[in-house]
Amino acid sequence: MRHTRLLLTAACLLILVSTAAAHGGSSTPPGTAATAPHQNITPIHLSLETAVSRALEANPALQALHHRSAAATKTAKAVSRTRWGTIDAVASYSRDNDDWILRPMSKELVLGAGGFGNMPWDRNQVHYGVLLQVPLYLGGKLKNGIKIAQLQSEQTAALFTGTRWQIRFNATSLYTTTQSLDAIHAALDELIASLEKTKERLDIMVRAGKRPEVDRLKVLEQYQDAIAQRDSVAANRVKVASLLLALMNEDPSRQLEVDPLPERRPILSEPASQLFSELDHVSTIRRARLAVEMASSSVKIARGEFLPKVVASGNYMQNDAPSIGNALDTWEFSVGVKLPLFAGGSRFERLGAAKENRHAALMNLENTRLQVKARLRDALARFQSAQSEFKAAQARVAAGTEAARIEQIRYKTGAGTIEDLLRADARSEEAKASLARARASIWQAAESINAIVEKEAVK
Repeated sequence: MRHTRLLLTAACLLILVSTAAAHGGSSTPPGTAATAPHQNITPIHLSLETAVSRALEANPALQALHHRSAAATKTAKAVSRTRWGTIDAVASYSRDNDDWILRPMSKELVLGAGGFGNMPWDRNQVHYGVLLQVPLYLGGKLKNGIKIAQLQSEQTAALFTGTRWQIRFNATSLYTTTQSLDAIHAALDELIASLEKTKERLDIMVRAGKRPEVDRLKVLEQYQDAIAQRDSVAANRVKVASLLLALMNEDPSRQLEVDPLPERRPILSEPASQLFSELDHVSTIRRARLAVEMASSSVKIARGEFLPKVVASGNYMQNDAPSIGNALDTWEFSVGVKLPLFAGGSRFERLGAAKENRHAALMNLENTRLQVKARLRDALARFQSAQSEFKAAQARVAAGTEAARIEQIRYKTGAGTIEDLLRADARSEEAKASLARARASIWQAAESINAIVEKEAVK
């Protein structure tokens, strides 16, 4: 009985690992309960390759990030185009208590015929035209602001790339867990079928007085325990399948069927040393490096607050009123300079804050590099461990099957006890479940390496 409980424990561990992976790489909500009995929906049948491709195509969180990346690119373009200035059309109408001059006074107006009386006076006035403003020099604020927007766009694109690999890992992890739970469920089915046959034979032998009642009770206890475990595995399978369906933007209440994992095992196609040397190109480190560049640009912007600002502006206006025949036009062009003198010391504090943020970004970059290297080392170790576990599980299946066969013969001939038979059956089915878990672990560890280095290093 202790051995069969290990089946359920291992299944639960697989559930926890895969659920944590799904929550870490995606904001997709967990699935709901199994499909209601009255629903007659065709099950979704998936292979591992199909599950991964559909998750990459339809995952809502990934699609949202794609739109965010596109928005960041357009925002960067919008900020870049502010260097060309602005041209605005303006218009106004006013009615005043007295007549006001329609356009600013000038030498020509003062010296014109008729003096002030013939100047364009009116209490009802309409002014319309265009305004132009072009920033010539803003102390580096414009240039570095454009650079920060471009870096933010690159950072969002890097996040999208990294999330695609995480979604791929989540889909692989959930798929292999689902398939592993199917294998564990099948192993428990075999154990239950074997216990049913043993129970039927014992019922006859106990009635004939050839076996004690306690043997039948021990088999019955093991039988009921195996049924409970199978039901629990089935419930966990529903949960994992729902998570996988939700990851693919499918209704989590639908039924899911998965193919067995490929017989071939993933192989590391590149030496570990090469993988470590290429880590600076992965999106996690790239985003941290871009954050350092943005922090450096923020420092330059803070320094620019101490420098003068130069802006060119101009306008062309039409000035009209009911009392004049034709609208009068005016135009103006000017260059303005603004020199900051005093701001209560706030500019110094902002510069100091920007420098601190730059130091923090540098430390975060170094920490990110170390964390990614540690994750890769751990993933490589788990990949090797999973390979060894798989080989050991294959040997256990062969040994366990043969041991169960021998104990069955020994019990029939009276040379063995019921405890020996039950233990042998439990070990045999546990070995089959371990083989399924080991196979799933290999694929999960392989995809974990690919997700860290963001390429198919393990194929």
